Amino acid sequence: MAEYNPEVYWSRVAQEIEKRGENYIAGDDNPYYRYKRLKFLQKFLDTIDFQSKVVLEVGFGPGGNLKHIATHHTPRKIYGVDVSQNMFEIAAKNLSLCDTVELKKIDGVNIPYPDQFVDISFTVTVLQHNTDEIMFRSLVQELCRVTKTTIIIMEDIGWSTTLGGEGSWIGRQVDVYKSVFAEYGFHLAQFQFLNTKISRLWCGLISAFYTHFSTKRHQEGDPIEVALKFLIGLPMPLTRTLDKIFVEEQNLAQMIFHRV
Repeated sequence: MAEYNPEVYWSRVAQEIEKRGENYIAGDDNPYYRYKRLKFLQKFLDTIDFQSKVVLEVGFGPGGNLKHIATHHTPRKIYGVDVSQNMFEIAAKNLSLCDTVELKKIDGVNIPYPDQFVDISFTVTVLQHNTDEIMFRSLVQELCRVTKTTIIIMEDIGWSTTLGGEGSWIGRQVDVYKSVFAEYGFHLAQFQFLNTKISRLWCGLISAFYTHFSTKRHQEGDPIEVALKFLIGLPMPLTRTLDKIFVEEQNLAQMIFHRV
């Protein structure tokens, strides 16, 4: 496996996203991720009080979260930073009519704003892709530095107790995030899972089975074949119901931190 470089990795994903047109799913586009995206907006993003706040998203991707906030909430100002130049260009197009949004391309470590510049900052599946421990710590420190009151991170929770790892993703435990943010003056106030367990397991099972018999190596962001989309989506009326029953213990969670 080639050494993981966040900018190179997400710039390649951005090239695939650009082929879709106006599409805000940063990775694979299939029925499960569309369902997860809608549930994420309703259960997580729309429960945050953005009214009259100065807001920052670290890792804005194609710009969907910022556009949703700009059009469905009433923040005073929205800032976004991202490591990928390609993502920056896509988001700039998608957000061209949003006057309250300002975007910047960054190096993945430094956030170019003064101390306590924003009221609220947030990330969505960004820190989990910072598998280099030094880069992870630096980005957390920068988030805490530029944020006045509240940091919301929405990351895929796993079983790892370490800060760093190999590859493009690391599933850290909640206590790992809690400990690191505490070092920089923020305490964990709220925590909840999105709860898509059964739908996620079905999607993973079918995708793994399909990939096993495929001659093409799939990479994140690549187009999904019609047959695979059909197989993933077929039982989802049932799996969505079961998601309300079975409690999640990993995958996407929302953690809200407040300055001490």
